Amino acid sequence: MKLSKANLVLIVFIVEVLSSFMGIAQTKTAQISPNIIFILTDDQGWTSVSHLANPNIPESKSDFYETPNMDKLAKMGVLFTQGYAPNPICSPTRNSMMFGQNAARHLYNKDTDWYKKTTDWLTIPRAIKKANPDYKTAHFGKWHIAMEPKDAGFDYDEGMSSNAGGEMFSDEYLDFKTYTKMLDKYLIDNKIKNPTNMRRSGKGCYYWSDENPKDIFGITNRAMKYMKESISEDKPFYVQLSHYAAHVSLISKKETIEYFNNKPVGERHSNPEFAAMLKDLDEGVGKILNFVKEMGIENNTYIFLMGDNGGTPALYQMGFVDENKELVDGKFTEIHQRNFPLRDGKHSFYEGGLRVPFIVFGPGIKAGRVSEIPVSGLDFLPTFAELAGNKVEMPEEIDGGSLVPLLHDESIETVERNSEVLIFHQSSHRAPRSAIIKGEFKLIKYWSKETKYENTPKVELFNLANDIGENINLLEKYPKKVKELETELNKFLKDVKAETGERDIEGAFYRLNEDLRINN
Repeated sequence: MKLSKANLVLIVFIVEVLSSFMGIAQTKTAQISPNIIFILTDDQGWTSVSHLANPNIPESKSDFYETPNMDKLAKMGVLFTQGYAPNPICSPTRNSMMFGQNAARHLYNKDTDWYKKTTDWLTIPRAIKKANPDYKTAHFGKWHIAMEPKDAGFDYDEGMSSNAGGEMFSDEYLDFKTYTKMLDKYLIDNKIKNPTNMRRSGKGCYYWSDENPKDIFGITNRAMKYMKESISEDKPFYVQLSHYAAHVSLISKKETIEYFNNKPVGERHSNPEFAAMLKDLDEGVGKILNFVKEMGIENNTYIFLMGDNGGTPALYQMGFVDENKELVDGKFTEIHQRNFPLRDGKHSFYEGGLRVPFIVFGPGIKAGRVSEIPVSGLDFLPTFAELAGNKVEMPEEIDGGSLVPLLHDESIETVERNSEVLIFHQSSHRAPRSAIIKGEFKLIKYWSKETKYENTPKVELFNLANDIGENINLLEKYPKKVKELETELNKFLKDVKAETGERDIEGAFYRLNEDLRINN
């Protein structure tokens, strides 16, 4: 049949329209996988925010610190009141999150050479790329994991960085052993009083000013540049910003410290140097929020924010360093329970060491939502994998569970993991301790003599629903519950071949660095 000229024109027009729609459809398909931004803060502490970490607990917000952008993020998404770091110390937490595995399976395992066998282990970037190979993945800032970032599967990384990156002074590492001796002598020579008789634990705290404190803005700007490149390539991205702040030392911009020096201190938080660094960190978070909005990717981007462990309970001595790297002043701090109403802090298996800021924003998440469901940094690997496109088959050793159903449906009240309990453990080159949380009960077990805690029993039991400060040991009141939880804890540690004693050995991150030095 011979087509008329009019019919040919009509057919061409229809084909062009259909092609156009197909092009739009293809573009949208390419953008279906969401962008994922993970902001990890260091030593921040659950109460080191200016919003209520739990709306039912007035003391769960700071009476001095200011974090307006974290507050904004909490209002934009869901605030988890029971967000847990996998461990009360930074490096174990980072390893555990990267592998989605409890630290008892690696850092604190009987197999001390585990870090040499991670070639085929599932990691966050590997899981994301397994779900969708189109993802661009990058890590910025503090690493401190016993695996080279390039081997973890990142497309871009900044190398085997550790705490030292947060203690840079004009591009030079400050030798804290030297400064600590100087500070001790300064306090004695100048007869500066120690009002609470608090002894120094480890290195002292030092403050100096810097226009890019802790590389907060460097990390943020580099991440934004990478994200912009991914957007221009029409590629979904996973970007992790692992900040050095708010780990000691305490560094901030001059205008920020001046602001807090002129602000009346609180009863629970009083340190202007920490407050200034935290506010600068919060400014970095604000830059990310503004970037996402300005780039028009709010509707297709998830932002996760979490602390790596609880805040230090005390700042002890403070030393002040001038622009010539000279120690010019020193003082003692007066408040030593900075995580109140939580007990203790970093390194401790009480809530002050484990409970952390935990906020998630993204498409499908109701704004202003508060959830009391316990969640963990171990949940990130399966969560990011599911967000990336489909359910990746999780190995049996993955201890976390996907938060995606919970994020999108308020009626869901549990996270599906390989166990209904949360377990925390350390040993080996650290004092052997464990904790297990099941429902409202928490059991803490000490495997050896504890010199830090006077008259501490081998096992403690607390009801977190009624006693968030872990002040009342229910050991004798609920012997059956103690036996149940201790049995479950012991079984897990035995099954994964965890070390429960001490041994004279360096941490795996430092042993790997030594191996790399020797081999190179």
